[in-house]
Amino acid sequence: MSFTKRCCASGSLHTGIPTGTTSKLHDLDVYIASPSPEKTPKGIVVILPDIFGWTLPNTRILADSFAANGDFLVMLPDFMDGNVFPHDLIISIKALDATGPFAWITKGYHFIKLLWRGWPFLKNDKARLVRPRVYKFFRGLQSSHPDLPVAAAGYCWGGQWVVELCMNDEDCAVDVKPFVVCGFTAHPSRLKIPTDIHMVYYPLSIAAAGIDQQIPVVKARQIEDILKAKTAKMKDIGIEHEFTLYEGVHHGFAVRADENEDHERKCGKKAEEQAIRWFTKWFERAGESDSL
Repeated sequence: MSFTKRCCASGSLHTGIPTGTTSKLHDLDVYIASPSPEKTPKGIVVILPDIFGWTLPNTRILADSFAANGDFLVMLPDFMDGNVFPHDLIISIKALDATGPFAWITKGYHFIKLLWRGWPFLKNDKARLVRPRVYKFFRGLQSSHPDLPVAAAGYCWGGQWVVELCMNDEDCAVDVKPFVVCGFTAHPSRLKIPTDIHMVYYPLSIAAAGIDQQIPVVKARQIEDILKAKTAKMKDIGIEHEFTLYEGVHHGFAVRADENEDHERKCGKKAEEQAIRWFTKWFERAGESDSL
């Protein structure tokens, strides 16, 4: 797989100051955003970020927005164990989309820069290392926060993990609680399509980008068809899925949309609203189940 296809595409750093706090939870550093003091959290949303990791201001600002607008307790853990992609490389990644007679010159420079400075992340980004951290954290929440339902939100790099968390492991004992009540992912990366989507069981919402090397439109429509078929088959037992394709936006739009590009900025906000609606719906249903 090429380097440019592995990483998240164009985007920019967002303005604003994160207002949450940092702490240690289940052996991981975590950024935590809470709803206003007079609000009781509806549930916990765990964000699995893009390759720029848990310290990217954009993702922390998104966590703050989820907490304020959804009344969720939002956690953004360091699942990468400090091994994040350097934030200033957002500029180099964006440069790879440049056009014009001399674009190839700047693209060559930025490609080499990405390889050189991004190699430490790519070298250490192994599923066998990441998966135990993800699973341990979510299992830990079931012990430390037993009264709150848990959902997952994944962006680019984090999307593959959200899809996995929404799978049903047939080898698990029937009394093992699922990791999440639902999942949301925007422009997920490194999915095996259609295999991974066929394995999805628990409610999953996807916000796809219309311009995305990771998931071209043909693949996106394939995902949509599979999720629609799953919903039709499982709605009677209370499991649904949803899929939205945002036309004319690039991979990364839901967390790193260019604030000066009106269409991508608006679509990024719509994807955020999609996630909030989804979490609210399934947190409420989880609450109804607990009250029976």
